[in-house]
Amino acid sequence: MKKASRLLSLIGSVIILLAVAARADFTAPGKNLSNSANDSLFPKVCTVTGTDDVYVCWIETDGTNDHLTFSKSTDGGVTWRTPDELQVTGQIRDPLLSDTDNYYCLAMTVDPPYIHVVFQWRLNDSDDFEIFYARSPDLGENVSNWTFTQLTNNSAASCFPDVAASGTYVHVTYQDSWPGNDEVFYKRVTDYGAGSVDQTRRLTFSSSPSNDPRIAVSQGGQSVHIVYHDPGLTTSNLFYKHIYDSGAGSYDTRQLTSGAFFNGMPEIATSTGNDQYIYIVYQSFWPGNREIMYKRLDNYGVAPFNTYTARLTYSSTTSQSNSVAFDGTSNDVYVSYHDLWPGNYDVMYRKLSSYGGGGFTSQRVSWGVGTSNHSTVGAAGSSAWVAWSDNTSGNYEIYIKKGS
Repeated sequence: MKKASRLLSLIGSVIILLAVAARADFTAPGKNLSNSANDSLFPKVCTVTGTDDVYVCWIETDGTNDHLTFSKSTDGGVTWRTPDELQVTGQIRDPLLSDTDNYYCLAMTVDPPYIHVVFQWRLNDSDDFEIFYARSPDLGENVSNWTFTQLTNNSAASCFPDVAASGTYVHVTYQDSWPGNDEVFYKRVTDYGAGSVDQTRRLTFSSSPSNDPRIAVSQGGQSVHIVYHDPGLTTSNLFYKHIYDSGAGSYDTRQLTSGAFFNGMPEIATSTGNDQYIYIVYQSFWPGNREIMYKRLDNYGVAPFNTYTARLTYSSTTSQSNSVAFDGTSNDVYVSYHDLWPGNYDVMYRKLSSYGGGGFTSQRVSWGVGTSNHSTVGAAGSSAWVAWSDNTSGNYEIYIKKGS
């Protein structure tokens, strides 16, 4: 009987270990955060190093009005707060644009105890988009404590914002068409986002559109990093700007890609310690279809820097909607995107080791029979959270999983 008990105990231990391993490898079912009768789209996920906190925002839409929506977990995803609708009238999406473009219509960052969200917004189809900033001073605990600030006010389209925060400043970038074509702009908000806008800067002066700017800031906030794409006269390429003095100083501009094929739709992250790297993922048409590419800049992004480039996908189908995060615990870089190779769009994951300079491992995150797309990734200790939208149930819902 003792031998049988030991054997049963051993079998039970193995089963538990296998279950833990399965959960770590994104094979456990995803958690439905939205459970809505409407479509739930374009999630953004953030985490806080050293805690079990996970924060997700997304858009709830009935096709006419879009609602900025927020949920959180403080126990590592075991339980989730009932979603709060933070903005209830008007449009955040542009119905005339593809979902690929609308993916950039909102962004979020967390710098405890503050949550910062930026989004484009307009009242209706006849209005023009402006950039708005939403701020929570208590990590989203009380919905009544969220405040909203309009950052732009002109008769042109102000679109596709991104946000970063470190120290006392909140940094925002976006594209604006008031100069005649889309150009990249930058704003800085003081006092942890509670103060005024003390910097408004036009960063590009191009005869062609400059689109989809993404922003990251170094620890301590001394350096601001912006990547965007410019179609030029013949093809789109990536450009990078490094702004000194916490966004108030001079800036360097470098072209990161070249060639007769599209390079664009970037995302950017930085190391979280005193490490020197800038991480960029983007889409490229150079193999003949969209693939996910990766670049790492050293020397804190200060020119001259060395660039490490890797192709992350080798698919004969479309790979898009890339997201990137850095984990300061394991010094790994996490990337998520969606790909058509399974026969329908599903979410994929890459983990790059050694500050993003080593090899990478690959996993499939979603396994639905519908469309799983527009994922986002956040670091969580030595693992990652991936959130995405999925219409397997008939309408799009927001799902999230943790893996490594």
